[in-house]
Amino acid sequence: MKPAAKNSDAGRAGALAAVPEGAPVVVLVGRANAGKSTLFNRIARGRRAIVSPVAGTTRDLNVGQAEHLERNFFVVDSGGLELGGRERLGERVAEEALRAVALADVVVFMFDGRAGLGPGDREAIALIRESGRPMMAAVNKMDRAGMEAVAGEYHALGVSPLVLISAAHGRGVEELLDEVVARLPAAQAHPAPPPDLRLALIGRPNVGKSSLLNRLAGFARAIVDDTPGTTRDPVDVRLRAADRDVLLIDTAGIRRPTKVEGELEHFSVGRAIETIRRAEVLALVIDSTEGVTDQDARLARLVESEGRALVLVCNKWDLAAKEGRKVAAFVRDAQQHAPFLAFAEMLFTSALTGDGVDKIIPAAMKAVDSWRAAFQTAQLNRVLAEATAAMDPPMVGRRRLKLMYVTQVGQAPPRLAFFANVERDIPAHYLRFLATRFRSALGLAGTPLLLEFRRTGRTWAQARASGAVRPREAPRKAPRKAKDGER
Repeated sequence: MKPAAKNSDAGRAGALAAVPEGAPVVVLVGRANAGKSTLFNRIARGRRAIVSPVAGTTRDLNVGQAEHLERNFFVVDSGGLELGGRERLGERVAEEALRAVALADVVVFMFDGRAGLGPGDREAIALIRESGRPMMAAVNKMDRAGMEAVAGEYHALGVSPLVLISAAHGRGVEELLDEVVARLPAAQAHPAPPPDLRLALIGRPNVGKSSLLNRLAGFARAIVDDTPGTTRDPVDVRLRAADRDVLLIDTAGIRRPTKVEGELEHFSVGRAIETIRRAEVLALVIDSTEGVTDQDARLARLVESEGRALVLVCNKWDLAAKEGRKVAAFVRDAQQHAPFLAFAEMLFTSALTGDGVDKIIPAAMKAVDSWRAAFQTAQLNRVLAEATAAMDPPMVGRRRLKLMYVTQVGQAPPRLAFFANVERDIPAHYLRFLATRFRSALGLAGTPLLLEFRRTGRTWAQARASGAVRPREAPRKAPRKAKDGER
């Protein structure tokens, strides 16, 4: 397993997909449980990688942004570089790590200072040297004074510089970063802009999220295996589709809390929920052979409660079709099981054959445009007039509901404020009616639509005359706010 040169076609494609073109990349490699994820989290200043004393916790490449001495760069936490390992996934994890080395501007080889040199460390060092990538070494877990005496055996490997650190306590990390930054290529004058869309793939374990991500990215970015729980860390992939920059995120499968087994899976589930908040659009991947389950519905509710846009991706449709399932019946059953899912576009895909996968990004683009949409107040009130003409507002208590006017008070997702003679206890059927009318008239797809009611005695004309409400400008694309990890 030799890493390809950085200017090879495979390496070039990977670099363009994982990070912005020309951005410096620092890759952390070493044996499992050497402390790579702990160092990654300290450098990236956030708990992105899962940290555990269990060897082999990190399986996929984990990418984060970092800054030191006013230099921005990407840091990659790789899986354990265990050459000749006995675990089924071990060789594939090592291949992923070596593929990351081929994309690196600087490689930091980490040793476990407590465990000493391992039998595969010399072979791994030799492989990285063959790649031609600049390499330095860090001896981790040097937590106590006097441990420097054990550094002699590492110096004998001839890797320079060699820095003694404690990633858990921060000792020596600043010195290590000084050496890293000194070896980075010259800074670009214009940093890469933030992505136009942040799209996360979520779903139950083993529904095909990583296979879909690899299809969308065009190369094997996430490790795919039929063992549930293969993906543990969120995996970021940057790509360009339809002239827009997209950041794709694959997450660990989310189970019901009572079915979460072990500390590692508990952390993975928590990280996946954090990812929902980090994304703008969530692609909920469903196993078509099983249909929409209660857990799928819970995840969709979680996405809606977090105010994020949603696309439903019914994967493994090739297998479902062989079992005799039909699209119309599947959609009908899904909407009966979870009626609130009707606002999200439903796609039918096969990550194995590639069928339907090309529709995911366009559907997510449509959803994020709806999520950010802004509307003129006059347009909203025309829709309101048509709605009240189509169905008389209901009685609320002893009074009939009177809707004076409506205006947009928020975006991402759209939030409409209805000014009326009552502000609570509006019947649920009328709320659904209003939401359906406004979604249809405004062309909204895949986004939550928030409706709130405020009490007033004035009409829209009176409110405009008093200056209480102003007509919105013509719709325009809302400026994106930078999210965590983009700064």
